Amino acid sequence: MTDSLRDLAYSTSSFFARFDVHPSVPDAIQNFREEVNELIEAATDATDKAHIAEEAADVMVTAIGVCIASGVSVDQLIEQVYKVIAKNDAKTHATHVHLDGKIRRRVPKAE
Repeated sequence: MTDSLRDLAYSTSSFFARFDVHPSVPDAIQNFREEVNELIEAATDATDKAHIAEEAADVMVTAIGVCIASGVSVDQLIEQVYKVIAKNDAKTHATHVHLDGKIRRRVPKAE
């Protein structure tokens, strides 16, 4: 079984290395914002599903770029992804509710 996210993260890291690029955080964030805006435009238009998927993939790559620029290793990123997956998998209708366009806790977390 392949791990697409791990493959994408290592591919992104290799891409930077191949061009001897060490992205700065501001540059990485600017690239990320540009790609997010392109995804929003494609999703809003909603006529070309392949284009939406392409822009979403670009957002993922640039999000990985922000992590790399911030000193986050691919392994740290993947570890956190699996923690989020486990956290989301544990959410149920008993613990969470869809409200205002977001899935939220039924009882707010104690501060």
